[in-house]
Amino acid sequence: MVVTLELAAFFLGFVTAGLGWCIAYLMLVSFRTLHQKYLLGFPLGFSLLGLSFASFDASNLAALPENLTSWLALFFGTYGYLSICLSYALKGDPVADPIESRRSQLISITLTVLTVVVATVLYSIPILPSYQVAYSAFRVVNLTLLGYIIYNLNLALQDRTELSSVVLGFTFLAIQQCGELIWALDRKFVWAFLFAQLVALVGMLVLTIVVIKGFRSE
Repeated sequence: MVVTLELAAFFLGFVTAGLGWCIAYLMLVSFRTLHQKYLLGFPLGFSLLGLSFASFDASNLAALPENLTSWLALFFGTYGYLSICLSYALKGDPVADPIESRRSQLISITLTVLTVVVATVLYSIPILPSYQVAYSAFRVVNLTLLGYIIYNLNLALQDRTELSSVVLGFTFLAIQQCGELIWALDRKFVWAFLFAQLVALVGMLVLTIVVIKGFRSE
């Protein structure tokens, strides 16, 4: 039974990762068309979320919950949500020029590499807290970042009601973080973990549909 649940979670996680990469690609195309500063963080953010889902589920399927891959998944996920938060924070900025865009992309790539390096170094330090404690802490941080995203979207709902679907998508991702936090506090509650993966898939699917609809309406 446990093996079946792990396989189901593995499948859901990789489908969710694929949706995240799909959103990242579409947002990159959108940035190249509109050249708005705030769009820069979306491709990086959703790419990292895709990496987080894929690496986390791979480590769980291999029964290696505390290896370097699972630690990287924590950093990728939090940095992904942070990038999306920065995108909403920069939404009022003017159009980006080509030189500034390339500089921003270089900074994003550099920060991604630094994330991998920092995670690798921290993993080799024996004084770090246990993975379970760190896992719970990262979920709390992710919930805080998602709260900021949802708050900003709610402020814009008065003028753009179509953003309600985006709010719904990120709300599902927040519910996923809650489910995984419950699972982290009690690893015997496997159903909470599976529910979290399913909710994450629904959230990413909603966001993918919204982005595709946005391209069709242009």
